[in-house]
Amino acid sequence: MGRLTSVVIGGFVSLGLCAGAQASTSVNEAYGQCKAEIKEKFGDATRVKLKGSKKYKGTLTVKVSVMPEGSERQRVLCQVTDDVLVLADKKGEPLS
Repeated sequence: MGRLTSVVIGGFVSLGLCAGAQASTSVNEAYGQCKAEIKEKFGDATRVKLKGSKKYKGTLTVKVSVMPEGSERQRVLCQVTDDVLVLADKKGEPLS
């Protein structure tokens, strides 16, 4: 009976770990989402380059360099929290 209980508990623990890993967004996924959103906002000819990322308290922030066609280069922060994506300028102010 003790062995069966430990196997069942081990199964639940591994299931919980897998669910937690799937819930978090990877940098590649976040960058892909951000790139799509930026190209939608600034146009398809916009060049986007990943400059860095950090994760803090459940928020993944991706820093990108954006070069719209015919405009100057700018830094954009893309913050992803629980599948909510917010684009902000380098000071943290949301882009309209």
